[in-house]
Amino acid sequence: MKIETSTALKLFVTGMMAGTALCAVPALAQDAATAADSSGGDIVVTASKRTSSTVQDTPIAVQALGGDALKDKGAVDFADFYHAIPALSVQDEGPGDKRYVIRGVNSAGASTVGMYLDETVITGENAQDGGGQAPDIKLFDIDRVEVLKGPQGTTFGASSMAGTIRYITKKADPDGGVNGYVQSALRATKGASLGMQTDGAVNLPVIPGVLAVRASGFYADLPGWIDNRFEKGANAEKSKAGRLTARLQATPDLTVDLTAMYQDVQQDAKNFYNKLDYDGNALPSNYQADEVRAPYSDKSEIYNATVNYKQPFGTFTGTVSRFVRDTSFVRDASLAAQAFLGLPHDTTGRSALKQDKHRRVDSGELRFASDFDGPFQILVGGFFQNENRFFNSSWPKADVNGNLPADADMLLDRTVDTRIKERALFGELSYEIVPDLTFTAGGRLFDFKLEQQSVANVAFGGGTGAGAGPVLHTKDNGLIGRFNLAYKLSDQVNTYVQVAQGYRSGGTNDQTAAAIANVVIPDGYGSDSLWSYEWGVKTTLLDRKLFLNGAVYYIDWSDIQVSQQATDGTVSFGYTGNGGKAEVKGIEMTLDARPVPGLQINLSGNYNTAKLAQDNPVAGTGNKGDRIPYVPEFTGAGSVNYTTFVDALGVDASFGADVSYQGSMATKFNPTIDNYQPLDSYWLVGMHAGISKGPWQVNLNVTNLFNDQTTINYNEIVPGVYPLGYYMNRPRTVSLSGMVKF
Repeated sequence: MKIETSTALKLFVTGMMAGTALCAVPALAQDAATAADSSGGDIVVTASKRTSSTVQDTPIAVQALGGDALKDKGAVDFADFYHAIPALSVQDEGPGDKRYVIRGVNSAGASTVGMYLDETVITGENAQDGGGQAPDIKLFDIDRVEVLKGPQGTTFGASSMAGTIRYITKKADPDGGVNGYVQSALRATKGASLGMQTDGAVNLPVIPGVLAVRASGFYADLPGWIDNRFEKGANAEKSKAGRLTARLQATPDLTVDLTAMYQDVQQDAKNFYNKLDYDGNALPSNYQADEVRAPYSDKSEIYNATVNYKQPFGTFTGTVSRFVRDTSFVRDASLAAQAFLGLPHDTTGRSALKQDKHRRVDSGELRFASDFDGPFQILVGGFFQNENRFFNSSWPKADVNGNLPADADMLLDRTVDTRIKERALFGELSYEIVPDLTFTAGGRLFDFKLEQQSVANVAFGGGTGAGAGPVLHTKDNGLIGRFNLAYKLSDQVNTYVQVAQGYRSGGTNDQTAAAIANVVIPDGYGSDSLWSYEWGVKTTLLDRKLFLNGAVYYIDWSDIQVSQQATDGTVSFGYTGNGGKAEVKGIEMTLDARPVPGLQINLSGNYNTAKLAQDNPVAGTGNKGDRIPYVPEFTGAGSVNYTTFVDALGVDASFGADVSYQGSMATKFNPTIDNYQPLDSYWLVGMHAGISKGPWQVNLNVTNLFNDQTTINYNEIVPGVYPLGYYMNRPRTVSLSGMVKF
């Protein structure tokens, strides 16, 4: 059944665009734009899992970006919007290979930021380095993106110790009639060929008022700007995605939502370039030194069923999901073969490290959110998650054309099989002490078990491997809490104080891989945890013409999971261990002003000091006072947009600009670590303009206007052996899009 379902989804994706275009007859008037499309303060969010409320009325640090506003700005994925969120940064190595950082909480091990598509857990697991990080969900037919900052573990689980990012999709609407949109865009990137993107959606009531389906799709062909010996624009990205949802309004109180989604992202090469080739000679600009083709493939499937049953006293919600992700990642290993095996990189050593990963996550939750009369409210629920991973890391030799033959000679081959089970009970109790003063206490009781086994099929350099290693186990259980005191001083001012705990379970280290390098490492590492203390204020002023929000926070983080190195004197091997403590102190603010009709001004900023509070146990891996890697001290963003009606043309026109600043940071704790690299600060500037009339809309967008090429990350295969690889933001890109709503 799985194969048949997957095949049907793929057929749906490839046929979606044509099918949507046939339905794109503007039979119905365009829906009027709502304030939620342009103002984060007015967007309704479900961050608490108990009630729906606007950003301004939700007593935690949450920001939301409306799907229509993202579309107007030409946003395709996470890289196109994260600069607008203060205290959100990223360890970026291209599509599907990002590690998200919120409020300075970043380290080795599992993700510190939870990821959800509606009710489905899609959090990146980061256990191996072969593209196993967070998936890049394409921004098509999205209602909003919610970014919850601070620990969300009591309601969203272990990997939400720093925060949670939620993609909320548009749902089928039995009462909405036939409606939808089609959008297409041409995209011109400096140094690349002309690209295109198209997406669309259609809502079809099957039984009006009772049953509807919604089909949406996305396709993008984004040419690359980096060349190598095999092709020009080798880092071109081709993506396709489709989503099918259905809603059954069985009774006025009982709703059933079904979702199936498929996404496929392909690249012939990653987004880095080298300055030197493997013999130390200078290369042309934006050119890769790789001697082997290094494609990247990332395919995801998401399935979900959610039932909501509303009663006067509250709502029961049951949800089950499956998330399947298959990634294939290739990186050149020719110089490593020369350095460690004495095989010349351009002949018998021409080879690559190929890493294939299959991951399946089954999860479910049953919860009750009250709507009692009186001062008491509760949220209670149970959660399960079963995860299976299969990872294959091989080192095949390449042919003279840089391809990896199916029957290639192997210099290494091993597999890792991992199984995880997590169970949790969670709940919150809220009590309105006096009108507008509410205290909330919550907790999560969790039980986590991991089992892992590695198999060495081919030994280092060739020959029969050692076979199956021991079955490693790790487990963790405990209770974490959250306490929140929220006070609504007036209709204009809300304030809150929150103390919340976050945790992340421990894991195992692949001793089989370390043994190949003749290095002994620990078989695992323990959990880490933090306490976050926060005071926030949200204000709605000047008759809703000004939203001004801010928060001050302090985070006390213990037993940090950190990268450590073991060596036999010649070869070093990385593994994960536990460090000491870190402290994060920060302040953030957002401003949304609408001083006159049609004019909107947004400003945001974050100042953050995320540092080690004591030396790491392993000398040289981090010292007291070192800044946490990939955490800038300052981030900021600003935008201005003006919309007006042009009488002479009979159209609505809008135009504006945006700017963002990313402060300097580094890839490791300090310069004494071999692969430490500094990352300089940079500014990004964008502009946009558009006109609309009735159901029609045309937009012109420019991103990275001044073509900033600051390095945002480094590609280091073997430090000291390989020339550095440099990642940068996408060069200046101009897109012209047209959209019709119906």
